[in-house]
Amino acid sequence: MTDGVKSVISKESVPLLSTAAALMLVALPFDETLTYSASCSTFLKTSFEGWARVAGQEWVMGSGALATYLIARATDHPKLSAVGSDMMQAQVVAGATTFVLKHAIGRPRPDGESRSFPSGHAAGTFAAATVVQRHYGLRGAIPAYTLAVLISGARMQANSHYATDLIAGATVGILAGRAATFELGGRRILLTPAVTESGLLLSGSIR
Repeated sequence: MTDGVKSVISKESVPLLSTAAALMLVALPFDETLTYSASCSTFLKTSFEGWARVAGQEWVMGSGALATYLIARATDHPKLSAVGSDMMQAQVVAGATTFVLKHAIGRPRPDGESRSFPSGHAAGTFAAATVVQRHYGLRGAIPAYTLAVLISGARMQANSHYATDLIAGATVGILAGRAATFELGGRRILLTPAVTESGLLLSGSIR
C-alpha cells in the first residue's frame, strides 16, 4: 500500500491531475449557476435525492467494502476477496484525504453549511469505481463509473456541493483507487500472432 500511495504523486497521475485542474477552471465561474439549476430540477430531485444521498456516505461505502471482503472470504472467492480488500484501502485513503482537505480549505457549502471542498460522496464512489475498473476492466468500469457520476451529481441537486467540489472529489477517489490497486497497474495483455501449418495462431500472455 505504501508503494501505491507513492504512485499518486508519480508522473502517471499528471494527465489526471491536469485534466481535473482544467475542468475545475472551466466550471468555477458557473459553480453557483450549475448548483442552483440542479437543485431546482424536479426530475433530479425525484430520481436521485433519496437513495443517492445515502448510497455515497462514507459509512455506507466502507461497510459495503467490508461486507464484500467478509462474504467473499466466507464463501471462498479469492478474486472478490481481493476486490473487497482493495475497496477498504481505497475508502481509507479517500476518506483521510478528503477530511484533511475539507478542514484545511474550509469552503462553505451552497446551503451555508461548512466543509464543501472536496465532495466526500464523489471521492468514495469514484474510489470504489476505480477499484472495480482495475479488477474487471471495461465491463466493470461502465456501470461502476455511471453509478459514481449519478451519486455525485445528486449532491448538487441536494444543494450540498458545487461542480468543482465534485470534480476534486472524483479526482481524489480515482487516485485513491489507483493507490489501493497499485499491483494491478503493471498488468499488460500481450497478443502475438503466428502463422502455422494449420493456419493462424494467436497466443497471449498477461504480465
